[in-house]
Amino acid sequence: MHIRPALLLTLLLTATLSYASGIYKWIDDDGQVHYSQTPPPNRPAELIQGAPPPANDPAAVRGDLQRQLDAFDERRAQRDEAFAEQKEKEEVARIKKQNCETARKNLAKLRQGGEKRYMTPEGEVIRLTDEERAKRIEDAKQGIEDNCEE
Repeated sequence: MHIRPALLLTLLLTATLSYASGIYKWIDDDGQVHYSQTPPPNRPAELIQGAPPPANDPAAVRGDLQRQLDAFDERRAQRDEAFAEQKEKEEVARIKKQNCETARKNLAKLRQGGEKRYMTPEGEVIRLTDEERAKRIEDAKQGIEDNCEE
């Protein structure tokens, strides 16, 4: 039973708040709460501010919205750029770690004694001369220096 008056009051408030500069809330002798656009005579009333009036210049509103959108787009572009930079750093770190492990394995194998056979990237099996072995050891050491964080 009390739902209808509350619904009516809500609808009235919604409609009037959008047009009025203010709403007055007051209580009558019977304890009933009233809302009106004008203050009641000989009664205290509370002024409730309504919604701000609509903008007089739609172009200004569009300009404000466009500036907000531009600022949002700029922040999003900065975030995307930072994300891409982070991904690139992670990929470089992963590759350096992999190169470090490969250089360490190569150095360990090259330092082992005895005559070793090695397979080229083309699949050919070769034996290294002392000079070739020394060059590969230096290359492995350089790979460790370049890629390992020590």
